[in-house]
Amino acid sequence: MGEICTACNGLEEIDAVCPNCREKMDNMGRMEDYQGPYSPYMDRDSFSYNNTANYTGDNCCIHLYVCPNCRSLSHFSVALKSI
Repeated sequence: MGEICTACNGLEEIDAVCPNCREKMDNMGRMEDYQGPYSPYMDRDSFSYNNTANYTGDNCCIHLYVCPNCRSLSHFSVALKSI
């Protein structure tokens, strides 16, 4: 058995609200995809965010969200589901 991210696979939509203007934010995908040119190809065991918080073993997928109104950025964690 494995685990999947329901947001990455289109099974669940996360309703994120902008903390600045209260508009609905758009999901821009996994944070891993924005960390460097090879980050989408790195295994989850070697990924860390900002060199301070290591998300390995947390059973979550971190997604980047952007507000279409004020362009504010936020990130949210999505729990992985067993398949």
